[in-house]
Amino acid sequence: MDNILVVGGGSWGTAFADYLARQEKKVRIWIREKEVIAAINSDRENKVFLPGVVLAENLEACADLEKEAVWADVLILAVPSKFIRAIMQSLKPVLRPEHVLINLSKGFESDSLKTISQVAAEVFTPAILRQWLTLSGPSFARELAKRHPTAVVAASGDKELLKRMQSRFSSSTLRIYRSGDLLGLEVAGALKNVMAIASGMINGLDYGFNTTASLVTRANMEISRLGVRLGAKAETFWGLGGIGDLMLTCFGSLSRNFQLGRKIALGESLALVEKSTPMVAEGVETTKAVHTLAEKLAIDMPISREVHQVLFAGKDVRLAIRDLMKRSLKDEWNIN
Repeated sequence: MDNILVVGGGSWGTAFADYLARQEKKVRIWIREKEVIAAINSDRENKVFLPGVVLAENLEACADLEKEAVWADVLILAVPSKFIRAIMQSLKPVLRPEHVLINLSKGFESDSLKTISQVAAEVFTPAILRQWLTLSGPSFARELAKRHPTAVVAASGDKELLKRMQSRFSSSTLRIYRSGDLLGLEVAGALKNVMAIASGMINGLDYGFNTTASLVTRANMEISRLGVRLGAKAETFWGLGGIGDLMLTCFGSLSRNFQLGRKIALGESLALVEKSTPMVAEGVETTKAVHTLAEKLAIDMPISREVHQVLFAGKDVRLAIRDLMKRSLKDEWNIN
């Protein structure tokens, strides 16, 4: 794991690349936008996606994906889920059996309804999962860049790969735990963005912590219900990658999904909100996928359904919340 290429220069990819570079590792970051590459290499700042953060002197931004992938031992994927298949297709000709792939992206592919590791298995063949792990958990990019102590979880089917990565990448700033539940971690990381949109809507209506805490608790039940049906372990959703990440994005205003939901509750259209920022709110595409999955599997996912209605059917946010509160009364624990 000597040479590391981070693929994607958004806020999280930039922050993670900076973190690794400060651990005295050889790190390059591939970025599509030429102006972002120039700013990082000349001014030590990603002015578009992580403004105001001074990046490590030894972090190098680059433009030739295939060339840099040949140089690298570790490929860290940090691009929005809707672009992940195209990136994988670009990497396929140069991928080696000894490459380690670390995924930071969160979401479902909205057309295929696949998780990111499932897309990888389709593009590269299922053997890729012996080289694959996903990293997730409560981790705002800006706070990691400021070196705030952060704990996350890595999941893979290869225990030895997990231990090696955990040892090489953990520090006094970032503590990494291990998990064997790759599917559960991916489901939790994807759906928390949908719930963050709902939390932002609550904030936009000026409701308080009673409402948000109720949302987070029921949201985790809803996420668990889908995950368990798909084959994940229930306990995953009560760990760092589950309730930990969910709490962060639902209570933390740094979440772009939270901010999208808030702006919509204040009256802006989805199209206008998305146009106003270069950053991608993963929860929008994930909402589409989850809505289709829930209908396909006949799973009750009321919060996700109401977010879908607000985003894509023009439903009023206040009406959506009222409809959630007026649903039929039932037992609390209904994970199945």
